[in-house]
Amino acid sequence: MWSRTFAGFLLGLLISVSVVLNLNLLLPIKEDTMLLIGLLCAFPIWAGIQVWAYSFTSAKKAWLKLTMVLTPSALLNLLLLSLR
Repeated sequence: MWSRTFAGFLLGLLISVSVVLNLNLLLPIKEDTMLLIGLLCAFPIWAGIQVWAYSFTSAKKAWLKLTMVLTPSALLNLLLLSLR
């Protein structure tokens, strides 16, 4: 139980930040609008991933699946930041 909680908390935070950063790097809008979109989207994504972490039967599956979601998003972050 605690391991799934920690997976949802930690990886959920990283995934939500990564997804919001991808949105900010891909959308051609003003900086203040990007910040507002990030504030409005980050918490619901994080909460949804925390709930999703509890749906797995074991902590190992939760860590594995959430890491599989984080990896492509983080790689896209690196690619977009390097092209900037």
